[in-house]
Amino acid sequence: MKKKTLLTIGIVSFALAGGCFYAATHYLDELAQEKLYAPVVKVVAGREIMPFEPITSDDVVIEQEEVDEILPDSYRRIEDVLGKRSVQPIFAGEQLLKRKLEDNQLLPGPQKARYEFPLTMMMPTTEVRKGDYVKVWVKYKSPAELQLMPAPVTFTKSSQSAELLFEGQLATVKDSNGIEIYTLKPSILTKADQIENPFFHAAEATKPLESERRYRDYRAEPSAIPAFIGFNLTDKEYVMLTEAMQYGVIQIGTYLNVKGEKAL
Repeated sequence: MKKKTLLTIGIVSFALAGGCFYAATHYLDELAQEKLYAPVVKVVAGREIMPFEPITSDDVVIEQEEVDEILPDSYRRIEDVLGKRSVQPIFAGEQLLKRKLEDNQLLPGPQKARYEFPLTMMMPTTEVRKGDYVKVWVKYKSPAELQLMPAPVTFTKSSQSAELLFEGQLATVKDSNGIEIYTLKPSILTKADQIENPFFHAAEATKPLESERRYRDYRAEPSAIPAFIGFNLTDKEYVMLTEAMQYGVIQIGTYLNVKGEKAL
């Protein structure tokens, strides 16, 4: 009888010890998961978020990621990214970052699209920056050159010198490496030390200089010269702009917005 009692007590004690051990390890595992892992929003496997397209619930998923691997401005809730748009491609498995989905990225609005033009096709008449409100003009060729050309279709030629095409906001200013730059100043002639790159190596990316200063995400002293400017245009504005290029030089200049302050 005593042996049976001792055996029963031993079995119960062993079971209780096993239960306590399991509960303790489960608790420690949950605690470790809570401390070492956290939820983060990522792009679903097999998908790619394209620029300027609204993000849907089919594009993203919540995953537990090691805390050390989570980037500082990652989104943690799917609700915070639905309907937002990215300014660059985001590939499967990537974390969604706030800086890629910020509202101040000048994304195209309804009925508009992003168009970028080589700087050789346009002539800034004032210093311009991304976000500046600008007027877009066509400065006509000489009357002799225009004599045999038909009247424009998308805009009216009411002056012999220049015509205002439309007003808009500059969406991007990039260098020949395709990297955003802080400001673009008007220049009639290219500096002698900059001629070789755009004419002979425009398609080659160059590494930034060690002494290059940076201002947030903008390159204050780019190692490549300004090369592209972009607008968010309607179909009508795009057709108007491309047609106007046949009649003269496209000039852009900054103006004050309706509040009397220069746009940032």
